[in-house]
Amino acid sequence: MRCSALIVTFNRLEKLKQCWAATSALPFDDIVIVDNASTDETQSWLHSIEDSRLHAIRAAQNDGGAGGFRLGSEYIASKIDTDWVFMFDDDAYPDRTLLTRFAELAQRFDYEAYCCRVLDRQGTLCKMNVPFSKMPTSLVNTLGYIARPERYIPAELKPADVVTFSFVGAIIRKDVLAANIEYIWPELFIYYDDLYFSYRLSQQGYRFRYSPELVFLHDVPAGQGGINPPWKVYYLVRNLLLSRMLFKKHERPYSLGAIVLRIAKYLLSFTSQGKKGEYIKYVVRGIVDGISRKNGKQH
Repeated sequence: MRCSALIVTFNRLEKLKQCWAATSALPFDDIVIVDNASTDETQSWLHSIEDSRLHAIRAAQNDGGAGGFRLGSEYIASKIDTDWVFMFDDDAYPDRTLLTRFAELAQRFDYEAYCCRVLDRQGTLCKMNVPFSKMPTSLVNTLGYIARPERYIPAELKPADVVTFSFVGAIIRKDVLAANIEYIWPELFIYYDDLYFSYRLSQQGYRFRYSPELVFLHDVPAGQGGINPPWKVYYLVRNLLLSRMLFKKHERPYSLGAIVLRIAKYLLSFTSQGKKGEYIKYVVRGIVDGISRKNGKQH
């Protein structure tokens, strides 16, 4: 069984170095790193690595995580002989037991993709990377998810079938990835790219397993208050609205009511922001651009 890593990076060289140390210590057959046109010393550092497993790809421009994973997936589909692709950001570090434990799971189960348990710096479950066992697609479901999230996400330590996965700690069969690259939409830049991609796959009948035995560390602060920097909320808002364009009516991950409720929640979160005016400006821009279908990098 051949396993490859796909990592996307942009201007986070120190974190990338830690990511490389953790990744290269594992017996991956190939390690593909997409440099999203970094302006720091990332490119020269990658060129200095002497490891035949490394494939360093330099993107022409920064197309965000969405564009980076699309580019890397295209490269793997056409140039890498592998069975499984492990996808993660430059600030995510695989546990040293990851490949050993995955080999055991792959022998016992027959899923097209697996998602790992992702922990933050304090060892707490990283909520942004938790998959859905049931998508809260409607307004009523979204209210239910806010009130009782355990009805829509798996218990932290209990394996479960899920319908989405995060690109931090996703493990997907190469043939499935290669056949569905078109659903990794660079237009999104960041946020919702992995959710929309995985939800689209689940609609086609592919099966995913949340596997808490498989662990990643995501180098983000525990319980971080607010959305920082404020421009990130722009993509959270805009990309919700872009789903109306990217999906056919009967396949959309969120109803209009669910989208409005989620945007209202983002807007009301301005109270926890340090730069409240700037934050509200990005929310409004996200609404305008989402309705007018403006996509790509806009900050």
